[in-house]
Amino acid sequence: MEMVTVAEAIAKTIHGYGTEYYFCLTGGDHDFWIALQDEGIRIVNCRSEASAAYMADGYARVAGRPGFVYGQRGPGAANVAASMPDALWAHSPVIALTSSIFRRSRDRFEYQDVDTLPMYQSVTRWNRELHVPQRAAEMVHAAVNAATGPVPGPVHLEVPADLLPQDAQQTRIGGATGTGALNSLRIVPDRGKLAEALALLGQAERPLIIAGNGVVSSRAFEAMAAFAAASGIPVATTTGGKGAIDERDPLSVGVIGRYSRKVSNEILADADVVLAIGTRLGGLATAGWTVKLDGKTLLQIDTNPEVFGRNYDTGMSILADARLALETLTELRSADAGIPRPDAWAKAVAERIDAWREVERDNRKPLADGMHPAAVIAALREVMAEDDILAADTGAIAAWAGALFPIAAGHNFIRSAGSLGWVVPGAMGAALAAPERRTVALTGDGGLLYHIGDLETAVRMNIPVVIVVMNNCAFGSEDHLLKHRWGGRKIPEIVDFHDVDFAAMARSFGVHGATVTEEEDLVPALRAAYAAGGPALVDIRISKEAEAPHDFPGSPRIV
Repeated sequence: MEMVTVAEAIAKTIHGYGTEYYFCLTGGDHDFWIALQDEGIRIVNCRSEASAAYMADGYARVAGRPGFVYGQRGPGAANVAASMPDALWAHSPVIALTSSIFRRSRDRFEYQDVDTLPMYQSVTRWNRELHVPQRAAEMVHAAVNAATGPVPGPVHLEVPADLLPQDAQQTRIGGATGTGALNSLRIVPDRGKLAEALALLGQAERPLIIAGNGVVSSRAFEAMAAFAAASGIPVATTTGGKGAIDERDPLSVGVIGRYSRKVSNEILADADVVLAIGTRLGGLATAGWTVKLDGKTLLQIDTNPEVFGRNYDTGMSILADARLALETLTELRSADAGIPRPDAWAKAVAERIDAWREVERDNRKPLADGMHPAAVIAALREVMAEDDILAADTGAIAAWAGALFPIAAGHNFIRSAGSLGWVVPGAMGAALAAPERRTVALTGDGGLLYHIGDLETAVRMNIPVVIVVMNNCAFGSEDHLLKHRWGGRKIPEIVDFHDVDFAAMARSFGVHGATVTEEEDLVPALRAAYAAGGPALVDIRISKEAEAPHDFPGSPRIV
């Protein structure tokens, strides 16, 4: 029998799961790269381990299957570990497969020797080291199942570099049929409990649904729309749940929480029965738990029993996949025409949303120091196709995009789950996962500079991402926090940046680059970026004074 090395066994196993790309910053371990190449898996060599991890994350979220990332023994693996939290927060099935120092050299002061396995313990759902060559494929199967199970998230498998060329002998390549992608295994709901929940919703005067990231990752878009239509109950989303329902639907309330519409939080405050699906009701979704649910009946559906009762008392907790739960609720609702619809409440909610839209439109006027960011969001909506993907950075960018960009139902919106700068590589990964759609990365000048070196990666790999930079030469959120929490204190060292010509920088990489200073040039510049066909960057000069729709103490919110 021809020898199959550990490197070959791993490559064959991940190829069996339909893996197209492997994201990395190379650092030796050529046995592995040769094995991947022999299996036809494209290697995406990035400009940092963080970029590679974020690309794998963006890819995994949009593709709905694992994104693989490599880290070289020592500093490379450590850098990948430091980049795992976003995938953890977003429940993204990223598989970090890293190498470690030769076992005979450990604890002997070898160059780059560091124990990286413990670094992954708090930032992954599963963390193991391969010890036996014959178990290589088995351990990859276990990693895939852990990453894509009912509670998905990042995992880590460490492979000592000296094992890669060793004989894996009779390692089992095949694996389990019907696994390897998100939602391969779904938790079936208890129909009796759902019937009870439906009865409580029917008795409510002001019911509200909160759809979280679990609805999106379950791909429950049609099921969400069907239940909303059947029940007549308005639907709010968390930032991670944006896209769970078409935000142009009259029943859509928009995003609640910290990066939100002001009116959406007010509507949630007025609700009497709340059905939370696929959300942990964490700090971002509840503006640091300032959104009060006390005195309301809270019904919670999730695949993770650890979230029940964690932040709020629940009247009912149902362990279930979001799509299956929504489909069952619609079936039960359709079978019982006697359940009342909250039409008066839904009509009042729609009127409040329409009134908010008028205020938001009036608020878009240019300011003395630049364009209003809301005008950029409106221009993007005009240019982007309905099924294009908008990827948003964290901070003010997430607030502007989350609150103001009206998204169609579907997996059309992804965002940094917490790490500033995530969006440029994250959007590149998304673009590779969905080449039939265009992907736009929305960031600020502060976020762009984290991974601007990967403009070269975009050109080399021909990734047609459109990067839109809302540039105010500052960390705007820091400035506004100082203004409202610290009496207008000025600390330019942590706020202000030098004015950089990002369009010229982009062109030096071979990327289409343009600068926009006037509002009337926004749409033409964005259309030209789309028409360029390849990677493009549009540097838009916005006002530093315009305050994003954050919900934090002391913020004088308008929208």
